Amino acid sequence: MSFDNNPRIKKGHLSSLELNGWFVSNGNASIDSVELFNDRKSLKLQNDPADSLKISQVYYYANTRDITGDSIYFSGKFKYKGADSTSIVFGIQQMGQDTMANAMTEIGKRSGDSEWNDFTIKTAMSSLTSGINFFVFTTGNIELWTSNWQAQLDKKPLGAFVNHEFSVEKDKEFDYGSSFCLSAPTTQTYENLEVLGKVWGFLKYYHPEVTQGNYNWDYELFRILPQIAKAPDKDKRNKLLNEWIDKYGKITQTVSYAIEDSSKYSRIIDTDWINDENLFDAPLISKLNTIKNAKRNLKFNYYLIPYQSGGSSLFDREKEYPLIPWKDQGYRILTLYRLWNAVEYCFPYTEMTDKQWDTLLGKFLPRFVSPVDNEEYKLAILELLTCINDSHGFVYIPREDLEKTILKRQSDSFVVPVTLTESKSGDIVVRDTRTFELERGDIIRTIDGEDVKKIITDLSPYVPASNHPTLVRNVLPWLLRTDTGYMNITCIRNGKEIQIDIKNFGQNRRRQPHELSDMKWPKDYNLSAKKIIYIDVSTAESDAITDMIQNNKNAKGVILDMRKYPSMAAYGTLPNLLLPAPQEFMWFSFNRNEAPGNYKLCSIAKAGSDNPDYFKGKVAILVNEGTQSHGEFSSMAYRKAPQSAIIGSTTAGADGNIGSFYLPGKATCIYTALGAYYPNWEQCQRKGVKIDIEVRPTNQEIRNGQDVWIEKAIEYILK
Repeated sequence: MSFDNNPRIKKGHLSSLELNGWFVSNGNASIDSVELFNDRKSLKLQNDPADSLKISQVYYYANTRDITGDSIYFSGKFKYKGADSTSIVFGIQQMGQDTMANAMTEIGKRSGDSEWNDFTIKTAMSSLTSGINFFVFTTGNIELWTSNWQAQLDKKPLGAFVNHEFSVEKDKEFDYGSSFCLSAPTTQTYENLEVLGKVWGFLKYYHPEVTQGNYNWDYELFRILPQIAKAPDKDKRNKLLNEWIDKYGKITQTVSYAIEDSSKYSRIIDTDWINDENLFDAPLISKLNTIKNAKRNLKFNYYLIPYQSGGSSLFDREKEYPLIPWKDQGYRILTLYRLWNAVEYCFPYTEMTDKQWDTLLGKFLPRFVSPVDNEEYKLAILELLTCINDSHGFVYIPREDLEKTILKRQSDSFVVPVTLTESKSGDIVVRDTRTFELERGDIIRTIDGEDVKKIITDLSPYVPASNHPTLVRNVLPWLLRTDTGYMNITCIRNGKEIQIDIKNFGQNRRRQPHELSDMKWPKDYNLSAKKIIYIDVSTAESDAITDMIQNNKNAKGVILDMRKYPSMAAYGTLPNLLLPAPQEFMWFSFNRNEAPGNYKLCSIAKAGSDNPDYFKGKVAILVNEGTQSHGEFSSMAYRKAPQSAIIGSTTAGADGNIGSFYLPGKATCIYTALGAYYPNWEQCQRKGVKIDIEVRPTNQEIRNGQDVWIEKAIEYILK
């Protein structure tokens, strides 16, 4: 925490629970090269002249998610000038899941000037601490300098922990390739590889030597892979696995991870396969059970993928290996193992997938071991990730790797300037158009001779989505794209089938509003005359929301349009205006570091505050497949308003914070990593939010340009 290297001091509050650094939340802070302590620079803190409360605070945040200890020690020097009965407090604030603890030393009220003084604070370290703020806080007029900040955990400098290099990071043997080659895999080979993949993943997340970061588990795979792959039978394979596990030392400490109250868990992982006598011999079963019960750190598991919060960055302990070619068979197998096990141990919803997850490792092995080409290999990655049925799911694969696949159309350069939607009858219909050839309400039947619904079906194995409406949402923007500059479309218009040839892309756009390209907007429904407030929650700011509701207390109702991703500011404002008292609306579950795959209730989300002057009119919450994640979360909160209804169609069915990690070969994987449920574990993942009044436009309503969500909201509010 030295100031000599002129650290950047960020203005505002901590926005990420990942990055170490300095923050000034109140007042002004700067590095001072004049006021020195023992020739070391100091930090100067003073009031903001515009702050009538005269509060100043600066702190250093240290991410301790991977750090354990018993005690925290914090000391330093301070001096001041121009104090006017000013309160000075130094402190340690521990932050963590469902925990926040403060230890402070109050210097007391000071006046005048002083030379350098000491401060010292000691406190016990909580086992749940994931971050520590070392801070100074003042109230009143003052210029304060502080220097020589020192922090220790268990009498060791904080830097020794924060900058710790794990043994895993020192292993470089396979940085340039796995050197693994298997030319003619047999049935026995695939059985061996499936067993190894499951055991490798189990040890990755459960063996204490691995969870502490003592081994590069990718490279340990490459060391054992050739022997296991070539094992002639189960007995030889078990012998090799026994010897492999012995290599990592004998486990001497075990504890019980028995779950006493399953009602507090949304998911309990099934590891009964480690007792399968058809796979393992008695010594191996015993060792796997000992590993399962081995004592592990409550908060640190090196490879466990965390859910992201604030400005969290990509989880980089799963290495990207960008220079490894796709032809490296060992790395392809690693990719399968990493992805399958990440879902098995770090995904809250494995029991909700359409395809039984524990069967997919074996089914996908041939496609990773012996793909025809790079394109087939990359499609296999996408298809496996798609099997989690999660609208947050996404694998970024470089565009050039997909140019010869069915997914090429998503990046084709020629785009017909229209917006498509799926109607109530399941037709794909033009909702908005900026081209002369297509009109709003046209029902698309074929594109270049191929049935449009078949195109969607063919794309579906590679497009992660929680449900059908979200799959269609994701695919529709790709349909009217081509790389040829020409497209033939068959559509139904006014009951007749017509053929349309589109050429000269970009030159045939309508420049002016047109009767068949303009839809009705909220303003066209004369809502104010009906005493209805309309709020587009995707763009509305806090002050505007407050003004609209506070200045229209006698309105009959308010429409909250949640069909686009909402502004974060809205959630901080609306519940306090719409609810008379705090209401519980969502349960969250997070992965247990010491027993991965078990998702436990970690927090209960509540919305609103005690407010007898809340808005008394009806609340109509508009949703569709564009309502996802925070949109679903906040819609569920607003639904707690006394007279409220959710109006619309199936939402994206993906709530809870995401997780992200690398796959070998420049691929990035994203998925839902935090469990999110209605209270008492009622499902919202995949299903979406509960719909009170279902709405989906018919083909004719789309052609008319109607916003049936708005129309149904008006009907609900006025009845």
